[in-house]
Amino acid sequence: MTDESSLTPADIPGLWGCVDGINIKLVKCGGLREALKMIHLARACGLKIMLGCMIESSVLISAAAQLSPLVDYADLDGNLLVTDDPFRGVRIDRDAKLILGKGAGLGVTRVKSA
Repeated sequence: MTDESSLTPADIPGLWGCVDGINIKLVKCGGLREALKMIHLARACGLKIMLGCMIESSVLISAAAQLSPLVDYADLDGNLLVTDDPFRGVRIDRDAKLILGKGAGLGVTRVKSA
């Protein structure tokens, strides 16, 4: 799997035949639209796809989780490392399954401050 070699859709064709898959991080590729382009390009090249993340709030993790049905692997746990995350969104159950929020849009809600 690539990581820093697959930052944008333009990077993917040059990886064909060199790697088995790519890692997409929304914070690095430019958001949902660019990630979706990368997914389609990677599939056209026969590559596996992983969604990854940095240490980030539940907003970005929840956005990435929307794309998880389209990929082979999802490593979206960066929000678990944020002690003062001001949002509540996607959750991870005991079997490491992503549980999307039921609200509108990304299903993210603001956590009330004390």
